[in-house]
Amino acid sequence: MGSRGLVAASDIDRELAAAFLANGQGFLPDVDTADRGDAREICYAIAISTELVLKAFLVAQGWNDDRCRRDVGHDLEKALAFAKAAGLKATAELDDVVRVLNAYYPKHAFDSFVVPADNVAFPAKARAMVANLLERIGP
Repeated sequence: MGSRGLVAASDIDRELAAAFLANGQGFLPDVDTADRGDAREICYAIAISTELVLKAFLVAQGWNDDRCRRDVGHDLEKALAFAKAAGLKATAELDDVVRVLNAYYPKHAFDSFVVPADNVAFPAKARAMVANLLERIGP
C-alpha cells in the first residue's frame, strides 16, 4: 500500500498513537514557562513534543513505530511533510516553527540554540503552535 492508500481500522495502533500524543502533551511546556526561562530548554522540550505529536498523527494514519523511526527519525521537517501528505492541514506559522526547531533537533544541538533575532517571542509562539496541533490531532 502506498502512503496515500486506505488503511483498515484494524491496522491502526491506537494505543501507540495515544501514547505518542500523551507523551507529546507531557513534554509541551506550560504557557508561563514558554514565556520565561531558558529558551534552549524550552524549545528543546517543544521540539520533542512536536516530534511525538506528528508521529501520533502518522500512526493514526496507519504508520507503525518502525516506519516512524526509519522514515522520520528525529527530523521534524520530514515528519511534518509526511503528515501533510497524509492529510494534516498545517499553517505557514507551523512550517516556520518546525524549520527553526529542526535546525537544532536532529543534530542534538539545542545547547547552541539561539532565538531568532527577528522573533524574540519564538518560544511562546512555538509552544502555541504545537498546543494548537495537539488540540487538532487529539481525541
